[in-house]
Amino acid sequence: METLLQDLRYGTRSLLKSHRFTLAAVLTLAFGIGINAAMFSVIRSVLLAPWPVKDPSRLLVVYQRQANGASNVFSTRDFLDWKQQGGLLANMGAYLPRQFNLSSAGEQPDRIRGGQVSYETLRLLGVEPVLGRLFTPAEDVAGSGNFVILSSALWRARYHADPHLIGQAIQINGSPYNVVGIMPAGFDIFGGQQLLWAPLQLTLNGGFSSSPNIHWLQGFIRLPDGVTAKQARAQLDSIAARLHRQDPSGDVGFGVDLQSIDDVYTGQVRPALLMLMGCVAFVLLIACVNVANLLLARGSARRREIAIRSALGASRVRVVRQLLTESVLLAFTGGALGLAFAFLVLRGMLAIHPPGVPRIDAVTIDTGVLVLSLLVSILVGVLFGLAPAIDAARIDVNSSLKEREAPSAHGFGRQRSILVIAETALACVLLIGTGLALKSLWSLRTVQLGFNPAHVLTFRIAAPQTLTGQQLSNFYKQIADRVRAVPGVQSTAVARNLPLSGGDPSMPIVVQGKQPAIAQGEFVTRLRAVGDDYFRTLEIPILNGRAFNEHDSAISPAVAIVSQSLARRYWPGENPIGKQLKPNYKGSPWCTVVGVAADVRHWGADQDIEPTAYYFYPQISDSIRQLLEADMAIAVRSNANQSDLMHSIRAAVAGIDSNVPIYQVQTMDSLVSDSGSLRRFDLSLLGAFSSLALALAAIGVYAVMAYSVSQRTKEIGIRIALGAHSRNVLGLILKQGATLAVTGVILGVAASFFLRKTMDSFLYGLSANDPLILSVVPVIIVAVVLLACYVPARRASKVDPIIALRCE
Repeated sequence: METLLQDLRYGTRSLLKSHRFTLAAVLTLAFGIGINAAMFSVIRSVLLAPWPVKDPSRLLVVYQRQANGASNVFSTRDFLDWKQQGGLLANMGAYLPRQFNLSSAGEQPDRIRGGQVSYETLRLLGVEPVLGRLFTPAEDVAGSGNFVILSSALWRARYHADPHLIGQAIQINGSPYNVVGIMPAGFDIFGGQQLLWAPLQLTLNGGFSSSPNIHWLQGFIRLPDGVTAKQARAQLDSIAARLHRQDPSGDVGFGVDLQSIDDVYTGQVRPALLMLMGCVAFVLLIACVNVANLLLARGSARRREIAIRSALGASRVRVVRQLLTESVLLAFTGGALGLAFAFLVLRGMLAIHPPGVPRIDAVTIDTGVLVLSLLVSILVGVLFGLAPAIDAARIDVNSSLKEREAPSAHGFGRQRSILVIAETALACVLLIGTGLALKSLWSLRTVQLGFNPAHVLTFRIAAPQTLTGQQLSNFYKQIADRVRAVPGVQSTAVARNLPLSGGDPSMPIVVQGKQPAIAQGEFVTRLRAVGDDYFRTLEIPILNGRAFNEHDSAISPAVAIVSQSLARRYWPGENPIGKQLKPNYKGSPWCTVVGVAADVRHWGADQDIEPTAYYFYPQISDSIRQLLEADMAIAVRSNANQSDLMHSIRAAVAGIDSNVPIYQVQTMDSLVSDSGSLRRFDLSLLGAFSSLALALAAIGVYAVMAYSVSQRTKEIGIRIALGAHSRNVLGLILKQGATLAVTGVILGVAASFFLRKTMDSFLYGLSANDPLILSVVPVIIVAVVLLACYVPARRASKVDPIIALRCE
């Protein structure tokens, strides 16, 4: 221990004495370790943190596997049919995300995110309430009353953690709901941040819930002890086959798809986060290579000091231990400073994070990250300090003690060259990835969405629960008419969902006179219910026929508008105007096609076009109206100031019903931006990390060349004394740098080919082997390296041979 303390004291004094070297090494490591700590914090919270349920590895999400191989959630009929099969399905739970109007006496209602669950669901999760109880089977029956369980956050924020709230009624959707339980802090159903839950109370009552084509329920099962997912899948597939034999015409029974909750709720973001983690690991490697280069240079400069220590009796092991102690001390200091840098990086990442990343709000640098950063620091110090320490300790004492003998460069140039080639190759791989992502993003910017998002303000509004049937349509028509009358408003549209804002129910269609063009169980469109000014407000071109207008009403013949791709699919070479189709659910009317609209990318610029049928929402049958019109989106086209416009809109809505909340206020431009925000977030970080990697690589090359020039001062002086021109010396040094750069980029380009499968999944409109990127990036790398070489090369070309030879 005393020897270790001596090494630490001596190492500290030595590092403080060489303050420039120490500052460069510490800052380089701080950048590398800092961004790794920040990125690992995100990975740990989003991907690795356990879900707040009992034994999450045994909890599986159940999907129906349809005839076309796609997975789908359950319809009410299918869910109830599957539960009746018993076995693993006897306690299958169902979950439906919902939003509720929560009100208190004398206050305007708030729109609260929540969900509806079957009574089995919360029991499957294995989490007990801190107050009260879970739902009982009797409370999950239609007509049994209104019950609710609150989250801890809502209970504390709105009801001041009142322990007497259990058994009391609160106002939800204009009706009293009896509070039966309070869930523990931090509980939600897999990242949804729900604030309350109500029973599903499923029933086949002849409404939309009876339709086999309305898929809306997420299913859950918990594997019994000793049963594997493979065994469960085989058992459920046999049940599905039996159901299909019983009802060959239905869409139940094709098969089952079981997924872990990790795959379902974080699967979309996992590849991007892991790719970014790999990028920051590359940056850390480059930082470590730079520090190793610095240590090699410092070890060479200290050869005389080490020779004296060896002459006085220090063994080679003792010298290596001393130098290794210094490198670990450097790495530890860099790691400590890196944690401070990580806090800044993490704050920046959270400030620009895209919506939809689960559990992103819980990201923090906790004890686990601190411990990991400490271990990484020590590991870096040992791994990248060991080779320079051994190299420095392997000296010839006699030659090193000669006062006029220049420091030996034996083995030094080759090692440093290898390190520079390695960091250049790593930087090349990162820059190729960034270049591909940039070009892919540019391709997305040129994609036509099919509508004009400029100057469009959107919001959602929910009708009072007491309204039914045509009262719902009349309510939204009143809202649209009042908003349309606001000064500055050009047009107003009502829709179940606007493009890029969410999905409508999947819905097969029936086309009169046509055989089904798709496989059983596949859907070709969604039930997109819109108002009369929808196409004018969003400026979706009508290519043939007309849009909905004032002559269309609840009592006029039902009409529909089809997208260009849907028209091509069912009526190739024909005029679709006057043809008839209908959504495939019970009670739906035949609709006459009155127009063909341009295709719209409803899910994002990087998503395939979905053939679409638009229906006039007042003509939707009562059997499905409650599902579609529980809440609706309003789009307003106007050039007026948005804050003033929204104030006028709220006043207009309050004139109809002051208890109706307006929520999710957002411009259409921001919806478009949000739809690609995850890709831009990945690209922003990838670009930042690649730029840092290139900067570190350039610094490393500069350090190598600067040290090489200082070691070759005598040689350069002799060359100039014998008649070499400055340009010859400049070319000599640049050639050495170019050789390292070209070797590095060749290895980097070769390595990028091994990563093409990973990159292909992140790209749109191009291949990972894009020739332009693979040719431009190496040129950039070589140019940056040559620029880093130019300063020491320029200095070398100015060497005065008289002074250089006199110093020697």
